[in-house]
Amino acid sequence: MTHSKRPGSNDFDGVEDWLRQFYEDPYAWYDETLPIDLYETSQQYIIEADLTSLQPVQLTITLCGCEFILIVKTAEQSLEKSLLLPFYLSNKTIQTDYTNSILTVAMNKEESEEQTSFSLQFPIS
Repeated sequence: MTHSKRPGSNDFDGVEDWLRQFYEDPYAWYDETLPIDLYETSQQYIIEADLTSLQPVQLTITLCGCEFILIVKTAEQSLEKSLLLPFYLSNKTIQTDYTNSILTVAMNKEESEEQTSFSLQFPIS
């Protein structure tokens, strides 16, 4: 299929349609290679990464400012995904868990007195 430009058109003609599709169906751009979900409960924010299809050998989690970065290394490749969170992590109590190939990072909504900014790296056995 060939696309030709209409006389008088510009490169931004399709942007409005793209934006409409993005807002109407946010899952149209869902990345299935490293799926990450962010949930909110009354007391916590929870990030879950489903790593069942990847068989990771090492995970690296970096939490700093408003940014969550996950690096997953497998025998064949290294994948990285980052999320900008709608809150600062510097004063949150953070707990991590890796069970049944599901990585869970839970952050309490209530602020703690400690400043938190760290990076975790752990091998998967």
